[in-house]
Amino acid sequence: MKFGNQLIDEIKTRIKVSDIVSKKVKLAPRGNEFIGLSPFSNEKTPSFTVSDEKGFYHCFSSGEHGSVFDFVMKTENMTFKEAVKKLASYAGIKVEETLYKKEDIEAQKRIKNLREILKISCRWFNDNLKRELKTNDYLKEIFIKRNFNNSIIDSFFLGHAPKKNNNLYNYLISKGFSSKEILDSGLIIVSSKNNEKFDRFSNRIIFPIFDYFSNVVGFGGRALSDNQISKYVNSPTTDLFKKGELLFGWQQCKNNPLNKNELYIVEGYTDVISMYNAGYKNTVAPLGTALTVKQIICSWRISNEPVLCMDGDDAGRKASQRIPELIFPHLKPGYSLNFSNLPINEDPDSLILSNNLEDLSLAFKNKINLSEYAWSNLIYGKNFNTPEKKAALEEEINRLLGLINDFTVKKNYKNFFREKFFQEFKFSGKKIEINKNKGYSVKNNIINMNKIAERVLIGSIIIYPTLLEDLYKKFESINFSEEKYNNIKALIINLFNKKTIEKSNIRATLLNSEHKGIVSEIIDKSILLHASFLRSKNKIDLIIKGWNEYFEMYLKRKNLDMSEKESKLALKNLNEDDYIKFKEIQLKYKKKTF
Repeated sequence: MKFGNQLIDEIKTRIKVSDIVSKKVKLAPRGNEFIGLSPFSNEKTPSFTVSDEKGFYHCFSSGEHGSVFDFVMKTENMTFKEAVKKLASYAGIKVEETLYKKEDIEAQKRIKNLREILKISCRWFNDNLKRELKTNDYLKEIFIKRNFNNSIIDSFFLGHAPKKNNNLYNYLISKGFSSKEILDSGLIIVSSKNNEKFDRFSNRIIFPIFDYFSNVVGFGGRALSDNQISKYVNSPTTDLFKKGELLFGWQQCKNNPLNKNELYIVEGYTDVISMYNAGYKNTVAPLGTALTVKQIICSWRISNEPVLCMDGDDAGRKASQRIPELIFPHLKPGYSLNFSNLPINEDPDSLILSNNLEDLSLAFKNKINLSEYAWSNLIYGKNFNTPEKKAALEEEINRLLGLINDFTVKKNYKNFFREKFFQEFKFSGKKIEINKNKGYSVKNNIINMNKIAERVLIGSIIIYPTLLEDLYKKFESINFSEEKYNNIKALIINLFNKKTIEKSNIRATLLNSEHKGIVSEIIDKSILLHASFLRSKNKIDLIIKGWNEYFEMYLKRKNLDMSEKESKLALKNLNEDDYIKFKEIQLKYKKKTF
């Protein structure tokens, strides 16, 4: 990238002033700012303040004041160009040595005109919406249903594009802008057949999109009719609008004085607005595409650990699963991500509109950090019962570690994965035990899928005791491998059959019993890694379906285990009678299992 305003803006986008200042000054948070001892004077009482929101530092003792570039210049005795190059390197931006030429001045003038076109258009869309809401009952009903009140309209600068497809074009022409300039702004489309020009956005609710410096750079449009070709339309890529780099809702986050260190990343425009309405003011969304590295890095300017909240469908889960590998190369000390999982087929917008804030709040409360999420992706639903499979897991761990560039982060992730590996397999190279015959054996290091299934089967009942109304006989038939589970099962059945206790209070009773510790372990939030169907609080049929699937899988595994044991016993002293018995056992369990 060349030296110039675009490079300066890009550096400011990627770097917090406090990140650079803290390398030389010990900073402490104070409200929305930081304070420390001045590097410009010998003071004992701190008077040096840093504001990431405003993008500057100020020293009350010496009067020094400036941007992150000024700080580097003054503390490291650098020229402006040298400071820019240093900060660009820190931000991961490659700087071209060539300076701007005369033709670049013309380009800057063109950019200025584009900004003006978009600013005027934003105001035109907004004014049009306010007029339309006075007479258009259909539009008014939509806004009432979605809780898009006047406060939301003003906060997000919402607008309306009329059905007629050249209103905005004619308005901009009347303001003195050329067809070429309007086309470059992305607001019109030119027909390849007859060169006819028409508005890109028509009969849509308009969502203005701002860059990181509060400039309107593009728009998103939501269709108002079912027969429109696309439900959502975004501005095309222009000199100002690059949707893979921007976040919808950023402008509102900047204007929010509270909860500056929290940030939620959701999928769509309406998710952002519904979250804002529900009190989660710091919420952003990518612009109709998968989340990018640039967007995550920008989100770190507001929160060191934003919460990723993708939709609770297959697409949302797949989108979340690709994030660790995407962000690993860019991790640095103190900056990460958290992941929340919503109920199946729900998104923040649907939960809020159905007044189901409890599930939304629970999803955020049970958020999982990046390291735990990455580990769960590595092992979930897999079996590592052979040395070769564990070796493959180690190779995948090493591949992920190789993606991390920061030495300190990589070292700590290596320790984390090592600890998780040995915890999961209950194995250490030093833990070789001598048995009674003085032979050597290694502790069982196979992930016991039956134990996971047993935890899900009993945990589901503890969390939702009313499931017993449909699953009583199946649950009662389970003979758990651990006696403590059988004891809890007996207590659950006893409580369920008593008429003196409400079924909904069974969990509370268990948590106040002598089994409190075991019950707490069973229903710990990590159970959701294995049984995501438990998030479907208001869809009991989905929970029952998920429980039954685990139950069938559990029976099959139990049958296979029993078959193996009986087969080994029959073959212990191999003879003709035992061989016939062995084949009968195999046939019997083959029928049961398949």
